Amino acid sequence: MHAIDKKRGKWIRRVIQIVFFLYIFAVVFSHYIEKKGFDLPWGVLNNFHAVCPFGAVETAGRLILDGRFIPKIHESNLWVFSGVMLVTLLFGSVFCGYLCPLGSVQEWIGLLGKRIFKKKYNRFIGEKLDHALGYLRYGMLILILLKTTQAVSLVFQRVDPYYALFHFWMGDVFFTALIVLGTVLLLSLFFERPWCRWFCPFGALLGLVQLLSPWKIRCIERICSSCSGCSRACPMHIPVHKRPSVIDTRCNRCGSCIDACRMEGAITYSLPGKSFVLKKKLAIGVLAIALFSAPILFAHTGGLFKTSNRPAGRRGQLVLQDIKGSMTLKEIARGLSMDMETLASILGIPTEIPDSTRVYDLEDIDEYLTMKNVKGKLSEYLGSS
Repeated sequence: MHAIDKKRGKWIRRVIQIVFFLYIFAVVFSHYIEKKGFDLPWGVLNNFHAVCPFGAVETAGRLILDGRFIPKIHESNLWVFSGVMLVTLLFGSVFCGYLCPLGSVQEWIGLLGKRIFKKKYNRFIGEKLDHALGYLRYGMLILILLKTTQAVSLVFQRVDPYYALFHFWMGDVFFTALIVLGTVLLLSLFFERPWCRWFCPFGALLGLVQLLSPWKIRCIERICSSCSGCSRACPMHIPVHKRPSVIDTRCNRCGSCIDACRMEGAITYSLPGKSFVLKKKLAIGVLAIALFSAPILFAHTGGLFKTSNRPAGRRGQLVLQDIKGSMTLKEIARGLSMDMETLASILGIPTEIPDSTRVYDLEDIDEYLTMKNVKGKLSEYLGSS
C-alpha cells in the first residue's frame, strides 16, 4: 500500500468518525430543543437512550426474567444493538474503531498526547500490566448487568462517560459521571483509548463476539520480515507479527498495523487464505455503516422501531415507572384509564391546561411538579383507589 493511500485511509476513517459523532450530537441537541417546546419532524432522533446499543445489554436481565424493559430502554435499542452485532460478527469490532463517538474523542485527544510525548506516548506502563488491566472490562460488564437487573434502572448512567460527554452542558449528568469522563479524557493524553482498552463494558462484549468474525487482521508469514513495526504501531499493544491472525478481543480494526507495515501484503484485513482482502478504509467504513443501518431501516420500514415501552394510544397499559418527561398529559390519562379532569385534580393543575402539555413542562407551571412528585401523586391516588 503506497504512503499516499495510507494517509488518505487515515483521513477517510477520521471523517467517518466525525460524521457519526455529529449524528449523536444531533440526537442530543434535538432532545434539548424539544424540551424547550419546539416540535421536530423527526421523532426517533430526539431520544439519546433510544439509539444507544448498550441499552439492549443493560435491559437483558429484566427482559429475560420479566419480559419487560427497564425504564428509558425500548424496542429501538434492540434494533440498534442488532446493527452493531451484525457488523461485529462479520467484520469484528469496526463499530469501536470507526463509529463509537467516545472512542473517537479519546483518539483525537491522543493526537495531542503524541505531539507532547512523542515515542513515550502510550508506553507509560508495561505491556503485561496493560493487558491485565484489560480484564477490568469484563468485571464492569458483569457488575452492570447484575446491578441494572437488581435496581431496574440505568445504574451505569451514574458513571457513564459516554452519556456525560454529550450531556454535560445540559445539567442532567451525575457528578460521578463527569469525574469519570474528565479522568478518561486526561488519561487519553498519555494512553490510546484508555476507556476502550481497560473499562468499556460494551467493548468487552464486542471483543468476545468478534472472535466469531471471519474477517481478521492476518500476518502472512512468507512475506513478513519480522520487523515488528506492526506490533509497535498497534495502539492496544497486540503482537500482530507473531500471530497468523489477530484474535485479541481488544483489536478495534483501526488498521494502524497495516499502515505501519513496510512489506506490501504482509499484514492484511481479509478472509482466511488471504481471499477477499479489504484494502480501502472507505470500503470498510461504508460496509460497516450499511450493515449497522440495515436492521434499523428494516425496523423503521415495518413500524417496529419503537421509542416507547408501550403502544402510544393503548388505554390502561401504562406503568408508573415507565412515565417519561416527554409524555403528554393526554397520553398519561389514556394510559392510566382516567379522564383529563381527574388527572388535573390529582396533580393539582388547572383543568384548562392543554392536554398536549408534556410532563417536563409542568415545572414551569408549578416548580413542585417534578417528575418524582408527579409519579408520587399518581402512585398515591392509584394506591388508594
